[in-house]
Amino acid sequence: MHPSDSVATPRPRREATSDNGAAPTCELVTGSGALVPRNLDGIVTTIDLPVHLGDRDVDVRSPEDLHSFYARLRAGDLAETSTSPPGSFLEAFRRSHAERILCLTIPARWSGMDDSARLAARMLAEEEGRERVTVIDTGTAAAGLGLITRAAALRALRGAPFAEVVARAQAAIRDVRMFGALESLEFVARSGRINSLLAGISDSLRVRPVFRLSNGQAGRVALARTESGVLSALEKTARELPGKVELLVFHSDAAELAERLEVRLRQACDVVRAEVGQLDPIIGTHAGPGMVGYAALPLTEDEIE
Repeated sequence: MHPSDSVATPRPRREATSDNGAAPTCELVTGSGALVPRNLDGIVTTIDLPVHLGDRDVDVRSPEDLHSFYARLRAGDLAETSTSPPGSFLEAFRRSHAERILCLTIPARWSGMDDSARLAARMLAEEEGRERVTVIDTGTAAAGLGLITRAAALRALRGAPFAEVVARAQAAIRDVRMFGALESLEFVARSGRINSLLAGISDSLRVRPVFRLSNGQAGRVALARTESGVLSALEKTARELPGKVELLVFHSDAAELAERLEVRLRQACDVVRAEVGQLDPIIGTHAGPGMVGYAALPLTEDEIE
């Protein structure tokens, strides 16, 4: 860990109002990498976690920095990330004037984010003499976390009671599905999440693993050798999605491939909304460049426009 990685900063936010003009009953906090759209900045505070590359931190909001970041990873440079400090969550909680706060995190086994958020929630409760923050481990990350956050935030913007916002988040956690394909296993091997020898064998054979992540469980769904094979494997998973869905297609410096994937997904399932976004460096550090995939969330009747 680099010394400059010890501090994370909450992304600047503006005050939100619900659909009826009143203040929402709650606000949300989540971590960097959730692909939260800018139009939710007023109700969702996203904590940007620094990624250090060379002699500087990567600006996660700069397209130029993101492109340079992935180019340098391809060239062999090593990026460093840090755990999520409790102080950053505590600062975000303090800044919120909402009666209740819902904090959505990635699994504790992947990151210190969940532990830090829970510690910060306890610290705030001691300061204020009341419990204002509810922390939920979503069992997913990146686009999956993004769709869960969006679903809960839209309920809050409608002025729904806090219990209803939490219930929508929990339902989304059960229902969201995420699929992706890595260009190489090299970067996840560096993170210690898979055996490095397996990564070497797979890369030498030029095999791209296609994986799924749902309900906190990851698994392999296919092996592909070409971009066409990756797209076909991901399209096949979409044919099994139930109902009308919202899609969040993601990539790490593979925009053209992601756009092709979006076209095929729209043909494979009943898509109400779809968006393409680039992965934050906090995720890209471990996934590496060239990753592509999508998350899907079945929509409720009142979410279908």
